[in-house]
Order: sequence, then C-alpha cells, then structure tokens
Amino acid sequence: MTRHIFKLVWNRKRSTGLIMVEILICFLVLCGILASCLHYLGLWQRPLGFDHEDVWVADIGGMSWQQVEDDESAVNGQTMSNLLRAVKSLPEVEAVAASTNQPYSGSSWLDRIWIDGKPAALQLTMTTPGLMDVFHIELLFGRWLDDTDAAMNYTPVVISHNLARDMFGTDDPIGQDMPTFDDNGNPITATDAETTSEEDAKIYRIVGVTSVYLRYGEFGPRPYTMFIPVDLISGDELPHGIVIRAQPGTTAAFEEKLVRTMQSIAPQWSYDTELIESRRRGVLFEKIGPLLTVAVVALFLIFMVGLGLVGVLWLSVTRRTAELGLRRAMGASGASVRRQILGELWALTAIAVVVGAVIFLQLPLFGANFGASWRVFFGGLTLATLVIYGFVTFCGLYPTWLATRIQPATALQYE
Repeated sequence: MTRHIFKLVWNRKRSTGLIMVEILICFLVLCGILASCLHYLGLWQRPLGFDHEDVWVADIGGMSWQQVEDDESAVNGQTMSNLLRAVKSLPEVEAVAASTNQPYSGSSWLDRIWIDGKPAALQLTMTTPGLMDVFHIELLFGRWLDDTDAAMNYTPVVISHNLARDMFGTDDPIGQDMPTFDDNGNPITATDAETTSEEDAKIYRIVGVTSVYLRYGEFGPRPYTMFIPVDLISGDELPHGIVIRAQPGTTAAFEEKLVRTMQSIAPQWSYDTELIESRRRGVLFEKIGPLLTVAVVALFLIFMVGLGLVGVLWLSVTRRTAELGLRRAMGASGASVRRQILGELWALTAIAVVVGAVIFLQLPLFGANFGASWRVFFGGLTLATLVIYGFVTFCGLYPTWLATRIQPATALQYE
C-alpha cells in the first residue's frame, strides 16, 4: 500500500509539487524556531553562579578613569572605604562590596590568557571581600578574599571552576600561580622578569575556586573569571560601582536613603542606582525579543501556509471527483478513501521532511550553528517532524472529509 501511495504521488508530481513546497517551507521554519527554543531552554537551565534578587547597584560618576597621582589615589581609596562602611551600617543592608564587571552590565574588563596554545578571554573582576556575601557566590574549594590580602607579597585571587579545569586539568589549583604569557602566547618565566612590565611581573596566586560566574546572564557565554582584591589603601584601580544586598522585603524607598547616605560621604561623586533585577529584565528582553518577533512572523507564515494547504487539497479532491467516485462505486468505503488521501499527504510530507532535514543539517557543517550543539539541532528536527505531521493532518481533515462525501453516482457525470 505504501509503495502504491508513493507511486500515485510521483505520477501527480506536477499537481502535488506546490503542496510539497509549502510543507517544506513550514518544516524549515519549524526547525529553526524549535531548535532555537531548545537552545535557549538549555541555556536557561544553567546555574548563574550568583543570586541577583534583592541586590542594588550604584554606578559611581566623577571618579577619574585615567591614571592619577598616588596621593589622589589614596584619597579615593579612603573615600571608597568610608563609603562601604556607611552603606553597610544601614539597617536595610545585608552586605556591600565594590566591584567591576557587575552582572548584567554592558561594561567588561578582560585580559587575554592562553590555554592549550589557544588565546582565550579572561574576565577580571576587581572586588572587595563583601562580593561573595552580596551575590551568594558558591565557593567550591579554598577560601574567599579577605581584608588581609593587601599585606601579602603576592596577589591572592579566586578563579571560576571552568578556568581551573581548563587551565590545570585534574591538578589542584589551590596554591598555584596563574601563568603569564607574552603577546605570542609564550609563558613568561622567572628569568624573563627583567624584560617584563610591572603588571606582568605580579604574582597572582590562587586561593579559591568558585562555581562558574555567568555575569552576562542566562543566555550569555561561560566566561573564564578571576576575582582580584581591591587595594583600598593605595586606591589603585578602584571599581566604579558598588553592589548592595538589601534585606528581603526592602521597598523601593530604600533607594533614596541609599543615595542620600552616599552623597553625605562623597558629595564629589555622582550615583546612578538601580536593581540588578531591572538590568536582568533589559538583558533578557534584548536576547528573547528578536526571537519572539521572528516566532510571531513565522507562526503567521505557517498559518497562511496552512490555509493555502487546505485550499490546494480541496482543489485536488474536487479534480479527482471521478476517480474517488469510481472507487466508491467499486466498493471502497469512506474510511478507505480517507486513508488514501491522508496517506498521499503523509507521503508528500515525508519527502519534504527528508529534503528539509538535509538542508537544515547543513547549517552546523558550515559553522552557522549560532552556538547550538548537534543535540539541539537533532532535537529541533525531531520536534519539527512531529509538529509538521500533526499540522498537515489537521489541514487535511476537511478535504478528506469532502472526499468521503463523494457518492458513487457522482462518477457518472465524468467521462
């Protein structure tokens, strides 16, 4: 029976070609939408590595980004220290820290490292010890930064788990020094100290490992992260932002009190405050908004294709009135006629699915996978196949019902 149906489809390839093209277009659109949904769903399920609820951020303006004199740096460092103490003393505040590379912010402070001979971006987060309590960062091994780190002859750092794994493999990273490289990716050894800059000569010793820190949000990349303590005594490389964890249930009226407190300590600076949750909503909308727009347009296209598919099938049944009426006259039941029409439609769908699958699976081969894995592509392909068969079956219900209504006597009206 299956072979007979495919033969009928082939014999009427000119009349059924339009139907197959419409099904192919719908199938490719569904593959793209469903694969994108699976990709974003997989990203959404990843742990962020921090807790953003009840966290405020205050961006500081008026502090020079350029290199300043040592005296001015020390004054800025003391002012920042006073600012943190004043904010921490507020009854609504649970924890406070100064930090760069805040979650969901558009700014980035990156350095380049080399892993297995390949360059990679390293996210440097300058912070005070309170950051762990502000974002409830999970510490996997070792310890977090503390106020005594400035007195050491090396710079204690905490790195993310993915950096520790890719940089040191199965070795314990605690107590090891972060390797430094020249512009060509060659490791800088102790004998090269005289030819390296002061920045390159710094020793960054790992004292702790955290979970992966997805500061770009749910749909962002998995950056390598290194947390570096801020030296508030010298005031060098001060963060231009403060993050504050408020007590649960704190209302929006806290914002005015927060700004007033900071202005009383450092009136020479300006402050732009907002909830991290507000930033998060903006970032999520930037990521999901285009996908939703494409999905709406695609669903409208599929709806129009569905209407066209019903019309083409209706016309096809009308043109085959003599054939179907003759089958009924020879004893074929209505259910048999229905199975024939749906079988031909499913055969056309099978051809369209095979062609569409070949086209769709070419995208990863040419590097157009947009960060999605093969598993996502096959998952989208499978779901699209199930949906397209349900879709064409639904579109074919009314035309097949018309076919079963053809009476045997109707065939006598045709030669």
